[in-house]
Parts: sequence; structure tokens; C-alpha cells
Amino acid sequence: MLPAMVKSAILHALLLVALTAVAIYVQVTSSTLSLPLSTGTTVLTILLPFLAAVNTFGRLHQTLPRTLSAFPALQQFLPLVPLLLQILQGVLAAVLATLTAEGFAPGQVLDCGLEINWQSLWHTHDGRAIQRIQDSFNCCGLRSLVDRDWPRHQCQELYKNRHVSCLAPWRSSMQRSAGLGFTVAVAVGILQLIQLVLFTLRTSEGGYARGRYEQNSESFVTGPSQRLLGNGAAIDDDDGTGPDTNGSGGGHHGYGTTEDGPRVEPSRLGENGEENTWA
Repeated sequence: MLPAMVKSAILHALLLVALTAVAIYVQVTSSTLSLPLSTGTTVLTILLPFLAAVNTFGRLHQTLPRTLSAFPALQQFLPLVPLLLQILQGVLAAVLATLTAEGFAPGQVLDCGLEINWQSLWHTHDGRAIQRIQDSFNCCGLRSLVDRDWPRHQCQELYKNRHVSCLAPWRSSMQRSAGLGFTVAVAVGILQLIQLVLFTLRTSEGGYARGRYEQNSESFVTGPSQRLLGNGAAIDDDDGTGPDTNGSGGGHHGYGTTEDGPRVEPSRLGENGEENTWA
């Protein structure tokens, strides 16, 4: 069985791959059908999961010291690189979510964007792009079968089976593509929040465990001349330099001591005898 952290990393990577595939689909669809989605928005939507992967699994900030070795003045900013990448990812996700949300909200703004795009194609005689739209939805013209159709005023004659204009299906494709782009941006933002929360929890738990370990270690520290018994009591271990039990060593129970024993003094009998003899 794989550890929970490994499973979480694999699931996170698979989600980023899936989001990248969705972003690529949005870019291809937008380019093929000439949707009013800016190329910059769709390209950044593709790059957003890659930026999230760098923040999650990459070690870009660890390779920068070698890259910036020729610029010592820039190396002091290296500790800020992970934070800056996280901020960049959050800001980019928010901006892309806002831009793509405007593309699937129904209303005059959406229809106006489609109208402007179709008129631009018609004005520049980009018949190939108009035909791709008409062929994709089996339609002719924008608001009617003869409204700026291609070939000019011949679409209905060339394709007898086409009886609808292109505005409604084209609008649906625009809403679907913009909705998918919005989903990618929001999903990456949610994954970033989850990652930051888990990182904060792991950091706090690691600091608490480290503090408990240091506290427990200090509580078991004894003096340099003590060691612990099995029951946690400390015994003296002076390598034989302390006093013995017979009072033959040290200064605790020897001659003239006043600690834990009688005081031994020399007898004065000999002194009186010597005085009598000399007398």
C-alpha cells in the first residue's frame, strides 16, 4: 500500500494533467472556431497548471543560486522566490477566472463580442474562418442564412440542408469554452488553497512535536556524574573517587568530621604521663 502522502501527490499530479488537457482543448477550440477569447487568456490558462506544478513539486528556487551565481546582488532575494511564485499563481488564477467568466455569462455583452468577431472576419475576407464555423455547426450566416454568409450570398444555395444561422450554436460553443477555462482557473486556485492549508498544518504540527521532544529531552538530562536506573532514579557514579563506607577515604567520615558520626579526638593520657616522668 502506498503512503497517504504519495497517493495525495499522485492525485494532485493527475488533476493538474487533466486541467492542462482541458486548457489545451479550450485553446484549440477557440482558435478553430474564431471565438472571442483572446489568445493571451487561453495560453495563460494552459501555463497556469504548469505554474501550479512548479510550486507543488518543482525545486526551481533551489537551482536559481547556480543560475544567479554571476549576480551576487540578486542572491539576497532567493528566499522570496517561493513566496513570489505562490503570489503569481494566485493572482493569475484570479485574473483568468474573471476574464473567462465574462465569456459564458449570457447577455448582450456576449452577443456583441460574437458580432464583432464575425464582422472582423467578414471585413477582412477571411472566408476560410467563416466556413470553418459554418461547417462545424452546419449553418449559414450569423443572424440569418444570408447575413454575411460565405461564400458571399451562396451558402444556402451550395448547402441545401442548412436551415439555421450560426449565432446560437456559435454562442453555445463560446459559453462552453469560456466555462471550461473558468473551471481550470478556479480548480487551480482551490488546489493552491488546499496545498497552503496542508503545508501550514504540517509546519505547525512539526513545530509542536519538536517542542515536545526538546521538553522531554531536557526533563531526562542529569548531571555529568549521574546515570539513570530503570525506575528513573539517579545514582551517584564518581568512579571511586568518593568516600567509602569504612570512612577510609574522602573527607565525609574521616578524622575530625562532624557529619553523620561521632567526633574522634586524640587522648590526653600520654601527655600527663610524660609530664610526671620529666617531673
